[in-house]
Amino acid sequence: MKTLMNTSKMSVVLICALLCTGCWSKVEINERTFITAMYVDKGKKPGEIDLSLSMPLPNRLSPQGTGGPGKNPYALVSATGSTIGDAMEKIQTDLTRKISWGHTRVVVFGEAYAREGIQDTMEWISREPLFHLSSYIMVVKGRARDVADLTPVFEETPSDVLREFATQENMLKTQMVSVLSADKMNQGFAAPLLETRGATMTSENDTRKRWASQVGGALFKQMKMVDSISPDETRTIAWANRKLDTLAVSVETEDEKASLTVYNTSSKIKVRLVNGHPFFDITLRGQAELNSVIPILKVKDTVSVKQIEQKANEKVSASLTQAIRAGQHKKADILMLGYRLEWAYPRIWEQLRPVWNDYVKNELKFQVHAHINIQFVGSESSF
Repeated sequence: MKTLMNTSKMSVVLICALLCTGCWSKVEINERTFITAMYVDKGKKPGEIDLSLSMPLPNRLSPQGTGGPGKNPYALVSATGSTIGDAMEKIQTDLTRKISWGHTRVVVFGEAYAREGIQDTMEWISREPLFHLSSYIMVVKGRARDVADLTPVFEETPSDVLREFATQENMLKTQMVSVLSADKMNQGFAAPLLETRGATMTSENDTRKRWASQVGGALFKQMKMVDSISPDETRTIAWANRKLDTLAVSVETEDEKASLTVYNTSSKIKVRLVNGHPFFDITLRGQAELNSVIPILKVKDTVSVKQIEQKANEKVSASLTQAIRAGQHKKADILMLGYRLEWAYPRIWEQLRPVWNDYVKNELKFQVHAHINIQFVGSESSF
C-alpha cells in the first residue's frame, strides 16, 4: 500500500514537471523576422516570379540602434523562382531569422503579373496558416517592387503607408477573404490601383523621392486583371461595398457650381425577379455638406439645393453604372451580385452558375439609385 502511494506521488511530481517545461517546439521571437508586406512581379524570364519581402530591422527601431543615423528601419529582400514557394525558399536560405507571416497586412502585385494571373500567389496564401485573410491586396502600374521604395513621410515604413491607404477607406479596400470567395464562386472583384512617381519633397530637403498615389481600381476575373477604372468609378464601387468613408462631389447646374462632401454613406443591393429573370437594385445613400457654391447668394434657395442634390445623384449613379458596365464588358461580376442571387434565389443561381460569366456580359440587368441628402448649407441646417 505504501509503495502504491509513493508511486502515485511520484507520478504527480513528474506530470507537474512536464507542464513546466515550456514550449519546446516554438521559435524564440529574437530568431524571427516579421514580414510586413509582400511584393510580387513578373520575372524577366517566361514563367518566373520576382518576389520581394519587406521586414523591420529591430536593431534600427530605436535611437540607440546600431544601424547608425539616417538608416532605414526596414529591409527589402528579393528572389526569383518558378513559383512563390521556390522564391520563398531562396529568401529564407539567405536570412539569419525564421520568416513569420503573422504581421503581414499588404500584398502588392505588379500590373504585368496581375494580368497574367495571381492564382499562384493566392493559392500559396490560402495554404499558409499564419497568413491573415484580412490582409489587403493592391495592384500597381509598373512593378510592385518600386512601391517598396516610396518615401514614408507620415509613417515609419512603406508597408505602413499602404496599410493606411486601405484602412482610411478613401478609395477602395480589398481583402484576401473577398478575393478567395470571388474565386470559389467564379465571380470578379475590384482592387485598388496604385501608381508611383518621382516628386520633390520639402520634408526630404527638397530632394526627389518616390511617391505613391491611388489612381483608380483594377478589375479582376478568374484571378486575372482584365481592365482598370477611374477614381470616381472606384469610389462608387467602394460605396456599394460599404467600404467608403467620405466622398467629395463637384457638380454644375444651370445656375451654380457646387462642391459637397458626402458622409454617413450606406448601400443596399437587392435582387428581384422580373419576368423570371434576376434584376438587381443597387441603392446608395448618404448625407452631405455643401463646401462651396457659386454664386453664393443662391445657396439659401430651396430649389437650388434640390437641383444640386439631383446633379450629385446623377453623377454618382452614372459613375457606378459605368464601373459595372466596364466589368460586364470583361465578363467580371465585380460587385459579386451572384452571391446575392444565391442567397435570394438558390435554385436560379444553380441554373445560372455554370454560365454566369456569359450571363453577366450579355443579360445582367440592374439599376443604380443614389439618394444624397444635403444636411448642411454652410453653417446652417438644411430644409
